[in-house]
Amino acid sequence: MALFGSVRFIKVATLAVAVFVNGPLFAGDLESAHDLMARMAKASRDLDYRGLFTYEYRGNLTSVKVMHSVRDGKTYERVVHLDGPKRQVLRRTDNAECLRTGDMLLRGNAYKITKDSYARLEDFYEFHIKGDDRVADRHVSMVHVIPKDKNRYGYIVAIDKESGLLLQSVLMNHLGKPLERFQFVEIAIGNAMSDDEFAREAEQFAKAGVDQSNCLDADGKVDTEGSRWQTGWLPPGFVLASYQPADASGQESMIFTDGLAVFSVFIDSTQGNMLPPVDAKLGATVAVLTNIEINKKLYTICVVGEIPRATASQIASAITQVPL
Repeated sequence: MALFGSVRFIKVATLAVAVFVNGPLFAGDLESAHDLMARMAKASRDLDYRGLFTYEYRGNLTSVKVMHSVRDGKTYERVVHLDGPKRQVLRRTDNAECLRTGDMLLRGNAYKITKDSYARLEDFYEFHIKGDDRVADRHVSMVHVIPKDKNRYGYIVAIDKESGLLLQSVLMNHLGKPLERFQFVEIAIGNAMSDDEFAREAEQFAKAGVDQSNCLDADGKVDTEGSRWQTGWLPPGFVLASYQPADASGQESMIFTDGLAVFSVFIDSTQGNMLPPVDAKLGATVAVLTNIEINKKLYTICVVGEIPRATASQIASAITQVPL
């Protein structure tokens, strides 16, 4: 079971509550901040672009080249690591119009959790527009996003004024210490891949991994039929965004989001007697692994995500199996 996946290159950043001294936004400011965040969510999915960005965590700096192209309703991405061992990742999404939970919340929509309960970003974060700046020689709007509890981090994002793309983010813990930094240093928007280039790489992309994340149904719910596992506790505002049933190796997974922060829960029925407990951290990403025994059978529970360690531990300890 991989505890840390490859670094996601489009991510928002976090900043400690102590950094911000202003009060909540006025209604007009909140609407403008939501407009910017919604535009950012749409742009990162819909626009063609290619560029070079840096990713920094715990004193380590990595340079990455990225290409993102949308063709005939499908999204193609190439990510090339320019430091260390040669690595290239090809990904594609066959349904660019797929609407997911995070998309809804970032666009300011309320997401129904129960009959009478809804998740909205403004219930768990405060939004502040902090003026203009310049990143990768492009003019950006700065938006600070402050958490209202200690179960999630805050965010500060630099959003390109012209396109809406996220160009910079800095993630910090609740004490004000930076955990990771993402920033484009060069970017070209539009015509990310020519017809000739796409033709040359079509076969490679055909073999690339397809994003299997669940699209929401008409009722805005993710199908978990067949799963015997449930979360006994979740941080307020987090909802199920994707579910993958058990594969051939016996591992199933769930992804949860509050619209900004994301964490995954992996449940493995084959390795519980082999893996020791783990409590690890890489930048802002934490991994908590524990083993549980149910009816004399061992299971491995692993929570991985950009959330505080205490939150991940509480989630992992509350995973239970529904009796037959």
